[in-house]
Amino acid sequence: MIDQSLLEQAKQSSVDERLAVIGALWDSIDHQGRPVPSSTAALVDARVAEAAADPLVGRSWQDIKADWRRER
Repeated sequence: MIDQSLLEQAKQSSVDERLAVIGALWDSIDHQGRPVPSSTAALVDARVAEAAADPLVGRSWQDIKADWRRER
């Protein structure tokens, strides 16, 4: 159950503060014991194999981020 007073307090925070709280909460979760659905694992395996087969295809994160910043 969510403590409504905490939720309301978070809603009054800036977007940056809320994102920081989300990140901190996410980081606090122990992901080691969480099962990955077989469909997700298969998709990740396929994408890793695809990237390994032709590492020059695609765009770098730096290029994507630069394009995104130019569009804003």
